[in-house]
Amino acid sequence: MSDDTDNEALSNATDWSAAGDERLPAERFTNSPVDRRTFLRLSATTGAALALPGSAIADVSGDALTDEFTFVVNHTPETYEAATVIEFGEREAFDAFADEYEEEPDPELSRAPKAVTREEPTLAAHAHLTAAEVEDVLDLSGDGIDAMDFAPGANPWWTIEAPYEEGVFPPVEAARNYISYEETVEALARLEDAFSDRVRVRDIGESPGWTNAFTGEESDPRDVYVAEVTNDVRDETAFARKEKVVFSLSIHGDERAGVEAGSRLLEDLARGEAAAFEPLLDDIAVVFLFTNPDGWVARNPQTEIPWVEAHDTNFQRGNASAFDGQPIDTNRQYPTIGWTNPSFRPAEPEGAPDEFTELVPDSLAIVEHFRGYENVAFLCDYHGMYTADHLVFNLETNASFEHEGTHDLDEVNIRVGEGMRDHWGDVDAIADDIETAGEEMYGVPFVPDGDSFNGLFDWGSIYDSLAYQITGSLLGWAGQPEADGGLGAITVAPEIVLSNHYMNAQKEWKPYWSRHYATAYRLSMREFAEMAARDTTATVATGGRDTAYVTSDELTRSSADLPHTGVDSGRGRDDGRGRAQNQNRGTAVRRRHEVVRPGPSGQSRVGAETTDASHSLFVDLEGVQNATDGTVRVRDPAGTVVREVDIETKADPADSDVRTHDFEGAFVRRPQAGRWTVEVDSDAEVHVLTTVLDVENDDEIPDPGEVLGYEQRPYTVNPMRFFADLEESVVDGDVDYMGVHHVSVGRLLRGNSGKRHYDKLVVSHDDGIDDSRYVSAIEEFVQAGGDLVLTDSGVNLLAELEIGDAADVAAGDIADVLLPFANLENRDFEHPLLADIRPRQQEIWKGSQLGYTTGVDQPATIVDQEAFERAGGSVAGTFTVGDLQDGEPTDLEFGVGAGTLSAGDSEISVVGSVLPPARQTELHPFGMADYAVSFMGHTLLCNALGFEQCRYADGELVRTYGEIR
Repeated sequence: MSDDTDNEALSNATDWSAAGDERLPAERFTNSPVDRRTFLRLSATTGAALALPGSAIADVSGDALTDEFTFVVNHTPETYEAATVIEFGEREAFDAFADEYEEEPDPELSRAPKAVTREEPTLAAHAHLTAAEVEDVLDLSGDGIDAMDFAPGANPWWTIEAPYEEGVFPPVEAARNYISYEETVEALARLEDAFSDRVRVRDIGESPGWTNAFTGEESDPRDVYVAEVTNDVRDETAFARKEKVVFSLSIHGDERAGVEAGSRLLEDLARGEAAAFEPLLDDIAVVFLFTNPDGWVARNPQTEIPWVEAHDTNFQRGNASAFDGQPIDTNRQYPTIGWTNPSFRPAEPEGAPDEFTELVPDSLAIVEHFRGYENVAFLCDYHGMYTADHLVFNLETNASFEHEGTHDLDEVNIRVGEGMRDHWGDVDAIADDIETAGEEMYGVPFVPDGDSFNGLFDWGSIYDSLAYQITGSLLGWAGQPEADGGLGAITVAPEIVLSNHYMNAQKEWKPYWSRHYATAYRLSMREFAEMAARDTTATVATGGRDTAYVTSDELTRSSADLPHTGVDSGRGRDDGRGRAQNQNRGTAVRRRHEVVRPGPSGQSRVGAETTDASHSLFVDLEGVQNATDGTVRVRDPAGTVVREVDIETKADPADSDVRTHDFEGAFVRRPQAGRWTVEVDSDAEVHVLTTVLDVENDDEIPDPGEVLGYEQRPYTVNPMRFFADLEESVVDGDVDYMGVHHVSVGRLLRGNSGKRHYDKLVVSHDDGIDDSRYVSAIEEFVQAGGDLVLTDSGVNLLAELEIGDAADVAAGDIADVLLPFANLENRDFEHPLLADIRPRQQEIWKGSQLGYTTGVDQPATIVDQEAFERAGGSVAGTFTVGDLQDGEPTDLEFGVGAGTLSAGDSEISVVGSVLPPARQTELHPFGMADYAVSFMGHTLLCNALGFEQCRYADGELVRTYGEIR
């Protein structure tokens, strides 16, 4: 369709909608699959998406056309190519079609052929045809055509007789297009029927469902499927005991790599044609989750996408729901412990409010189903990103793991990288295809230029890889302990480049590129399966040294302390819900949703009123990922910009540092009273949702029952649990706890002998800092040759210690600050504290499951770098201080985040933020974690203690980290 025609169609659609019912007489809809009322509703929301019956963009008809195919062809833009399967009754008609439309496969695999044919067992063809071409085919082949039907997907024959003669899911190189949801439903049934001893398919729930413009159904939900693959899959006892590897495929519907790789692997496993997996299936089960059917079927022309104005045949990121007008992100709606964004709908089946069953029935079904599994070893949630400096990133979950789980996660990542390197060598092997896809998708050639595994693979936390953090993710929920409602699995989110797009850009099938992401993710799946089948363990060697850590009730956080609970709390749970006893609840929630449209006539500002009672302000954005130019700013009542994004820079596909993710929003705690504004200057439509929580009393903490409909779950947490958990992996020394009092009365030393009970001491708080006996006891311990590790607010002890280099550090050189994220920067990788830490790794701990938000609220204690170095200290890295500290500007910019000082033969190690206490000031209905160190934070602590981490697989030592010192 020419631009002029396109504009005319849009103008006409707008005129019809604006003119009202009188311009649409009912007789115009006679014999139409869409009635008059449905058309008015659809045209109002989709602009040019639909053409009026009787004056449609096309008016193709014929006895051979199915009703659905007729609808698709006549109600899509002129250039839309419908996936068409044609069954022929006459050879002459078949030959005429083949001569005109059949193409040889492109050796460059730039696109699938226009049409393909088969002669056995029936004469048939599959083609991508515009309405004009459908008319031409009807003229060309006439009465020789028995049927023409809509058949989207990879397999050309899945809707007709004998569809699987050459397999269920064809190789990417032979696929007609992306695998479709409808063909997958049929394929799963076929595979289960043919290989019932190895494949079991479960329909576990359904999606919210789009309006179906063809059938007129207001909601057309689609089933959520799980496919279990293992030997003797129907032996319930054997299945329960097996280690399980779960592959979540395309939770974001517009990120197709997961489904493309997983579906083909599923078929090969069923047939016994996945050689690397065959020896594993007696011991493990591979579980495929088709996570987001709504985002998948959104590509079909029959679906109505309410927030898309023009005709859309794209996949959608989330499901068909919108909360207060804001589209639902299917990877933000899981019941993770720690901070819960009040703009999300966490899908906790226990006591779910009624609206949740309408908005997130898919997530509710997934949580309930997978809680029924035992022994979930890994859950991998396969995603797609924009550009990056490596082909694939593996994102570490926000959930915390004990020592062995931490090492299992790191080891499987290494093996994925090795597998990719063994297959390709380096990224140059596929650079031409990457460059071509980058040019085609973003208009800029692009090739990853990273160093890890020759540009093929790197891994780290979510922030390490994508420079943002989230709450409510599938992998965050699945990774948390079963006692906290999770699966206790090791969870990872792989991301691959060039597998996401601007939402308003048509997602075109590119077999030359898609074959590579299918290969990359199949290699990934192989390594996770093999890892689950291995006997792995990890230990800590201390060189026979004993360690003490000082605990304190000041670090403990309990649900019993919250104003809206009156229950006893603890790690154990009864029905998983703590009942609120406080009847004087004072929490209120105010939401406002606006759509900001481009152009001079569009709204450019959205306001939110806050008062002295306002606890927090959340700004959530949807649609910024479509924009390529402009800015988004959040201003406080004084006009100061507190958050800004430069869309042009962010949208630059040539800059892998800014194009890896989408700007999601802003969080402000205790916002200034007055009118806050969100300014949007954009070339794309942006949905803005503002949420203000008001707390009308002095409690300072919002009630989740009032905001979300969930009562508070009980918990008691303390970050010193890290050392209790670590002690279980120590093979040659003791790790003991003691209180401030125990230190004060001399428990660190053996009476007056001057000899030590312990070799290492960890202090992670400043409780007792005013007790001279406590400080003196620590000094005596160090003078006796003990090593001291100060973390978090315990770093303040430096100002009190009159020993070694610490004597030259004054209180004025130390500051308790807030960080946006606990990222160690300006790192010296030769420093012993950073032994075996990689450049990608920056984030020491992950905030959300400890109650911290994406605002500036993560605590750290830093030391002035000049003062630290002047005292003789060696700096391993620094922290950058947030611009605002509790809403107030600061002159501090950075300070020492990790380093060492000397005290005779002893060492004082400083880590300014690694084991903070949980933060209870925000919504956290599902409880809290004790700690949430990343692999980097875990290694940093072990290095500070002079421990060596040892990793074993099948009884063999495979790697060590750090060294005994």
